[in-house]
Amino acid sequence: MTLHILPLLDTKPSASPAHRRDCALDGYIINNQYKLLKKIGAGTYGLIYLVEDMATGQRNAAKMVLTEPQPTSHGDASENKKAIQRTFYQYFVAHDPVQAQELDLDIISRDGINLNSLREIALHLRVHHHPNVVTIHGVLNLNRFAVITMMDYFPQGDLFGNIIDNQMFLRPPVHQDKQLLMKNCMLQLVEAIDYCALQSVYHCDLKPENVMVVYDPSYHRPQGSTEIIDYNELRVSLIDFGLAMTSNLICCNACRGSSFYMAPERIVNFNTNKLVRSMINMDQFDTSPEATLELNAKYFPTLAGDIWLLGVLFINITCARNPWPVANINDRHEVFSNYMLQNKSILQTILPILRQFNLLLNEIFNLNPKSRIPLRELAAKIRQVDFFHDRVEYNEQLCTPPTELKSLPPTPATSIVSKNRTRKVAAKQ
Repeated sequence: MTLHILPLLDTKPSASPAHRRDCALDGYIINNQYKLLKKIGAGTYGLIYLVEDMATGQRNAAKMVLTEPQPTSHGDASENKKAIQRTFYQYFVAHDPVQAQELDLDIISRDGINLNSLREIALHLRVHHHPNVVTIHGVLNLNRFAVITMMDYFPQGDLFGNIIDNQMFLRPPVHQDKQLLMKNCMLQLVEAIDYCALQSVYHCDLKPENVMVVYDPSYHRPQGSTEIIDYNELRVSLIDFGLAMTSNLICCNACRGSSFYMAPERIVNFNTNKLVRSMINMDQFDTSPEATLELNAKYFPTLAGDIWLLGVLFINITCARNPWPVANINDRHEVFSNYMLQNKSILQTILPILRQFNLLLNEIFNLNPKSRIPLRELAAKIRQVDFFHDRVEYNEQLCTPPTELKSLPPTPATSIVSKNRTRKVAAKQ
């Protein structure tokens, strides 16, 4: 579930919540300890509230997810969110004062992966000690009705809002170097994915909406410092492990991720696609001994998909654009198929980037999952590369280049990604 951060209003809720037509939970208290202050987000299966520990004053983001997902109204996200809000409100009204069982984090981390309601939390807990992963402070069981995860609260929101609304990389203050700020962000993301992989956790849904931000525009780097990563300037943290996996291999027919960001092997079944098979020797990939059909016979490295996702994120960070709407090699007139089949320099044409950055992206966007650049090598090259030399103009939204290639403008435009963000899909395996 993606956190969609909303503005925080510094208003104090009443001590005794009255029945409300908007079904707001503001003012309700859980375990006589956690006070719900304000809704700061909503998603497919739950809500996110800003909560305050009444004993310590600490504020956290409480991600409240129903243990049994409600029937959804297909195509109407707004109505679905209203229905979830009503469901939580009815529970809180019926059970006031609200009591919840505090769960042991170590037990969840060890055994929670076997329970649907705790699987995401279990995988998150395995990596949440890293500085670039959001920390979980507690988990509450709301009488098997919902699970509440207490996490770090980020008043500055996610990377999407900071790229587009706050224009963090477009207009940093004069004392902060634009490319250095971008590299600071990129290297932290690489370190986070590398750490997760070492713990056998693969995110599978990297995108700006799933990266939270703490940024200090007033910060001055120490004179003479050669360090690129500087948490005092910027710290980014991963959230949302709802599509994460523990297996280092993923089936060739698995569609898992968000459409703008997914690697091509998650879009098209490489093992049955004649064009792909003419370009890549499929014998190099593991074969399932139990597979009876060609469509699910091959397995690809899961980490390679996360490396691809990083490449799209890097273009978001440097250019505030997506390189293509979907990495589907079958769409012959699209930018992506042109890039893969004809012109590896096309990104220089449609994006304001230097050739050396284009070459690095080529190593990330390798059609063969096994041939993509390793994370450690990627980090080393990020430290050395120049992204662009010309003045970069950002649009007001993340956007993709034109899909038709008959006449390419000097810079990409339109095909706007809405603020409702990108579509998330996951196929059963």
